[in-house]
Amino acid sequence: MVDSTTDTAASQTQSRLAAIKQWVLLNGNRISIAVGVAIAFGLATLALSMINVAPLVDMQPLFYALSRLISGNLTLITVVVSINQLLLSRELQSPGELESEIEATVDFRQEVEAVTNQVAPAEPSGFLRLVIESARQDAQRLGGIAAGTLPADVYDEIDGVITALTGEFDLIDRLIQESDSGIFNTLSTMLETNFAHEVRRLEEVRRAYGASLPEETDSAIDDVLDRLRELDIARQYFKSVYLQVELSRLSRYLFYTGLPAVGVAIATLFVLTVGSGQGLSQPARVFGFSLVVTIGMLPLSVLFAYILRMVTVTERTAAITPFTTPEQEV
Repeated sequence: MVDSTTDTAASQTQSRLAAIKQWVLLNGNRISIAVGVAIAFGLATLALSMINVAPLVDMQPLFYALSRLISGNLTLITVVVSINQLLLSRELQSPGELESEIEATVDFRQEVEAVTNQVAPAEPSGFLRLVIESARQDAQRLGGIAAGTLPADVYDEIDGVITALTGEFDLIDRLIQESDSGIFNTLSTMLETNFAHEVRRLEEVRRAYGASLPEETDSAIDDVLDRLRELDIARQYFKSVYLQVELSRLSRYLFYTGLPAVGVAIATLFVLTVGSGQGLSQPARVFGFSLVVTIGMLPLSVLFAYILRMVTVTERTAAITPFTTPEQEV
């Protein structure tokens, strides 16, 4: 009984930690995380000052700290320029390049519409649901064909694949319905989805049974594989759109926080130039410096919060079908 209780408590703790990790890495509001990190730095300096570990008696180290904050934030502002150059390099294309990109996107959209016999929605979430529904129908059709034409052992293998795929499709569809229609919310529904193993199992069935596999079943397997590839193409395309949107948002927020952070640090340096007889009181130094640290760390905190999510998304979507990576096996 004790062991069971201990195991349950450990499982709940792991679930909470996993939920916290998921929130920090992906689901949490980036601005909230950035503000929380900056406040944590401010509170840390406040605590060190209040317990006299850093009593702020000698002002010379403050000059060094504020100077580093200014130079560091100016460097971050130059990062904004680099980010914008990256975005512009993707956007500044010749008419021919733009035409090719648009044609490739339209061709993919038309392929999906031809299979589903429906006009594909313009919103990412609606388009993804349409592809998911098409993949579910083809998977179920494969299951129905296999049930009547294949030996029991072959059918069991295909049925296992169909069951796994249907579960994945249902999960993605539910997540889409529960989330907003934004590009990240649409992309996030597929971050924990990987069809590489199902593709491999279907290919193994074809290789194992070769010519003995009925043509109708072979064609149905082809259709399922095509739908899985379409899902992966959609995911990779949504990822590229998301990264452009996120980088644009990051550069804007770095400007919003970087300029005030530099201004506050410079103003504080001027305040510290007041003669020692007219200097700030000890409480004003303690609370004032903690506030300056909080504001000064905001740009770095914003960069941390946004880059953390972008690298997590990139890591979890690095491989494309039919490959996978350990990081995508979550």
